[in-house]
Amino acid sequence: MLKPFLRSMARVSAENRQRAYSVSIGLIVIAAYLAHLSLMRMQFNDDAFITFRYAHSLAAGQGPYYNVGEHVEGYTNFSMMLIAAAAIRLLGPEHVEAAAKLICALAGVLTLLATWRLCTRWLRRLSAFEKHASPLGWSAAGLVAVNSAFAFNSTTGLETTLLAAAITLGLAAGQAQRDTQRWRGAGLLLALAALTRPEGIFLCGAILAGRLVAGEWRANPLRRLVLVDACVIGAVVLAHSVFRWFAYDGEFLPNTYYAKSGGMSWATSPAAYAGSFAWFHLGGPAALACLLPLVSTRRAVRVGVAPALCVVPAGVLAIFLAGPDWMGGFRLLVPYFPAWSALAVCGLAAVLQRAAARPRLPRGALLFTPLVLLALWETPIRAQYCQRAQLSRIVYRDASHALAQWLRSHSRAGQTVALNDIGVVGYECDELNILDMTGLTDRTIAKSPGQFLRKQYDPAYVLDKEPEFIVIVLAGPAGSEGLEISKLSAWTPAEENILGSALFAQRYFRPRTLDEDAEFHERLAGVLGAEVLFEHPVENNAHYFLVVYRRTHMPAAQ
Repeated sequence: MLKPFLRSMARVSAENRQRAYSVSIGLIVIAAYLAHLSLMRMQFNDDAFITFRYAHSLAAGQGPYYNVGEHVEGYTNFSMMLIAAAAIRLLGPEHVEAAAKLICALAGVLTLLATWRLCTRWLRRLSAFEKHASPLGWSAAGLVAVNSAFAFNSTTGLETTLLAAAITLGLAAGQAQRDTQRWRGAGLLLALAALTRPEGIFLCGAILAGRLVAGEWRANPLRRLVLVDACVIGAVVLAHSVFRWFAYDGEFLPNTYYAKSGGMSWATSPAAYAGSFAWFHLGGPAALACLLPLVSTRRAVRVGVAPALCVVPAGVLAIFLAGPDWMGGFRLLVPYFPAWSALAVCGLAAVLQRAAARPRLPRGALLFTPLVLLALWETPIRAQYCQRAQLSRIVYRDASHALAQWLRSHSRAGQTVALNDIGVVGYECDELNILDMTGLTDRTIAKSPGQFLRKQYDPAYVLDKEPEFIVIVLAGPAGSEGLEISKLSAWTPAEENILGSALFAQRYFRPRTLDEDAEFHERLAGVLGAEVLFEHPVENNAHYFLVVYRRTHMPAAQ
């Protein structure tokens, strides 16, 4: 009787050691992720404040609208908008950016936990790693923690890490359902992904298709769980569609879809976008490591990874269908990196098991090798992200925030401002009506022909609304002898057309000559016929000005 008791105690002791190892490694991984975030904590994203203005309006009881009375859906992150509205209601509008960053960081931590859980369940199907699956599963979460693009997008205040958490948690819950044949909420988690970004619906379909490929339609318990998840996702998507129909004047698609559906001429191609992400963040050819689980001799492994193997290419395909993004950090691909990480680690474990007839624990340490290698590989791009995060904060302080302060002190509630960068200005000037010349929150401009920021519409559309202020972006190259005014040009064709309009010259253009003692930016504003201007720091020391023109009823200066 003593020997069975001792064996039982030995097993309990071994399980406790494994649990202690797992917790210790997990804490280290999470700490590494938070330390990584701190390097980019100054990150600022103007587009996040578009969502914040919708959230502020909702929290104030005016509905999810950018301008009161304009039923236009100019955001693409419904769930994030609701969360931001709750944060504004509880903490106040001045704390929304900090609250959004905290939410993104918490979503990032949840993503790490989901990645670990998903990878651990897969490793338990490999006999060589079954006993040590829990601590070794953190190697996949570690890949996410050291990924500089994931850290960069955790500080923007946008929905990127929330989408990553929803997808990865959905995959982990789906695997748990397959293991236990009990519902674990996979459908609800995937429905959250569908509410977080439009392509989430497409990804839900890919994951459900992967579960069918895995054979979950054959056995009755699993078939019922797939059906439940599909119904939950369908019900949530239908409810959101009904809300959108009634809230936004019969539109089933967000206005941003029309604004960006023409593509972006200055943005990289989808192939180059995906290829750059693979090169900078997946180690180039190592990107194919996600396919390695297919070499496993265990059918349970090959079948289990099917949903994740479907979601990764589906995420890439979405880039080719909807177009890439112009923001730094590859935010459209980052949400699928956790699934790729879990697949790569599981695949490496499968290869190690096949390579040795009798694998030993030390071989498990090799699963952490990609973590170190990719962390070193990303050193140059990580430095660029840190620099960009710092620059974005300077831009906010010196340009956008300064412009918003000036507008608040020189305007009256209800007056209209026409401009491109509507994030910070729109949020901080919530009593002003904002006319978005990019079309994100303006249905007429969004549905005009042409690419995003290249929309072809009559400048009279803007001028006939008689905005009190029109903010034009003028940009020019950096010269060795300072600024050359003759080389300044409008940032977009629409702005160029407005500047060339006779109506604009009559109502807004007011050149004047100031004393040489006047500050440089004041004299430059006078030469440009503007009221005031704010310099917008950019990379490569180029010149980028936010030039404010004010409507006047006086005749244009001769």
